[in-house]
Amino acid sequence: MRSENDAGKLPTSPSQSFANGSSRSSGPRSPIAKVGNGDMHGRTESNGSYANGGPSANGKPVPATYFGHDRDEVTRILIQSLTDMGYHEAAGALCKESGRQLEGPTVASFRHSVLNGNWDLAEELLFGTVTQDNGGGVDLADSYGKSWGKTRSRANSQRSGGLTLADGANRDEMLFWMKQQKYLELLERRDLGNALAVLRQELTPLHQDVGRLHALSSLMMCPSAEDLRLQSQWDGAHGDSRTHLLSDLSRSISPSVMIPEHRLSTLLDEVKDSWINNCLYHNTTDSPSLYLDHNCERDDFPTKAVLELKDHTDEVWYLRYSNDGTKLATTSKDTTIFIYETSAYKILHHLEEHHDSGVTHLAWSPDDSKIITCCSQQENSARIWDVKTGACILCISDFTYPCTTAAWAPDGRHVVIGSQDDKLGCGIWDMNGRQVHNFCEDGSKLRANDLAISKNGERLVIVSEHSIAVYDFVSYKKLCEWNPDSKPTSITVSQDSRHMLVSMNPDTIELMEIDSAELIQKFEGHQQKQFIIRSAFGGADENFVVSGSEDSRIYIWRSNGHLVEALDAHSGCVNSIAWHPRDPCVFASAGDDAKVRIWKPGRTPLMEAGRSGASNGYGR
Repeated sequence: MRSENDAGKLPTSPSQSFANGSSRSSGPRSPIAKVGNGDMHGRTESNGSYANGGPSANGKPVPATYFGHDRDEVTRILIQSLTDMGYHEAAGALCKESGRQLEGPTVASFRHSVLNGNWDLAEELLFGTVTQDNGGGVDLADSYGKSWGKTRSRANSQRSGGLTLADGANRDEMLFWMKQQKYLELLERRDLGNALAVLRQELTPLHQDVGRLHALSSLMMCPSAEDLRLQSQWDGAHGDSRTHLLSDLSRSISPSVMIPEHRLSTLLDEVKDSWINNCLYHNTTDSPSLYLDHNCERDDFPTKAVLELKDHTDEVWYLRYSNDGTKLATTSKDTTIFIYETSAYKILHHLEEHHDSGVTHLAWSPDDSKIITCCSQQENSARIWDVKTGACILCISDFTYPCTTAAWAPDGRHVVIGSQDDKLGCGIWDMNGRQVHNFCEDGSKLRANDLAISKNGERLVIVSEHSIAVYDFVSYKKLCEWNPDSKPTSITVSQDSRHMLVSMNPDTIELMEIDSAELIQKFEGHQQKQFIIRSAFGGADENFVVSGSEDSRIYIWRSNGHLVEALDAHSGCVNSIAWHPRDPCVFASAGDDAKVRIWKPGRTPLMEAGRSGASNGYGR
């Protein structure tokens, strides 16, 4: 995946803040109050620290630490947090009683200068002044208006003052951010002459990314301020750009001088993240309470088969919930498809028009009004069905070899079908049965075992016998292709459109980034050597990975790779798992025993299917 700082690449959204060149998220911000910038009770030029252990307001000595934590750090973080929450009087009272301040006057002046666009003073306060020995005395020169990078390298010059920077801070990059903001603001005011001077005399000598300089220079051609903001994805001097710039600069300033933004919130997030990461059964989007240490019970996690559907007469190969979770569709070697409603799992449709061919795959249209199904051998076709009526409305039968997989385009008017046909291994079809694009038209042989389209409609991932290929689904251009060490068998793309889950023979599932193919996590423990076993994301925020297995079990892992459960599920191979898209405590499984099982938390009572003659398969 290309980073935001790749040559010539402009931000894709205002939140990426073109003004500072940083890809770091700035997060939510609170208004800057006087307490927050060090204007109250300022007593020093440093970080506002005072000796611990002095007398308190009631005359009793104050402990040197707060339960082992640095008292000064805790107090300053509390002052910042009270300010963030809008409790300005309370923050002022804490400053007064503790004798501490959040920031010194230099930091306060620097903050004020950035937020008000006083770039001369902001640069001097941040980096200090430069003294130059001219042979007859000392000339104090403000570094603004000159290349700071050049000034600092003069043999007889010395920089003094300025704020203490954090370890590893890149001064040239920080200066580039500030001058970039200045340049954009001049362009916004249509002061093209001075903007050009900044570009040539101040930005270029810093020798930062050439591609970014070219992108900045191209903005000189913008005919209006509005077009500038649109082209640069920058919200202007009166938007949030200065606040974003200050946020990014603050990360490069020593925390002893300028506490990172929203520090208490960050610390609390880290506590909660640690709880969640160490909780095997955490399966909710709710934020844990801070009052007690967090722990989820196994009984609240779906580990119990509460219902058994026995309508198929042969191996169940695939199943999938509708996007709204109100229906479940299943396919089988017995050539049929069942569609159930999911309140009581009553059969809505029994589809039987795939003659003499097992049904290998299905996909729901974005609005859940249709499904497409693919069949193996003999018929070699894909069919589109109307979910309301159960009628087959289109049969695409141009294939010589089996159709293996299909997916709906986000527009709902096109489908992508994969097959074992060399000439039609992967193509796009409209609702009239016309092929609108063939990914094999360049003569390349592509036999798709599985494919998936990202939720945002930007990427198509195709899994063939020995390779994985990623296409731009807008231009149909192949972006990358690689041959993994193991044989890929199936693919699932995450809801955030950034990650893919690839099942491989033997016995491996890999979580990867789509655009870079970077391996993020491996999942092992299940068995997959002979058959196609389809893995999936599941649970709240897709925090789990789930897969069937040839040993008749369902395996569930946390996204960090920790195995959560290995559930005895079916007799024979467990072929496919579908997690409910709206209820994180429900998933369904399909097995070679011709059964579909519905799984819910352990404390859930057994269910009765909502139709006459149905059995839950238990207590017989």
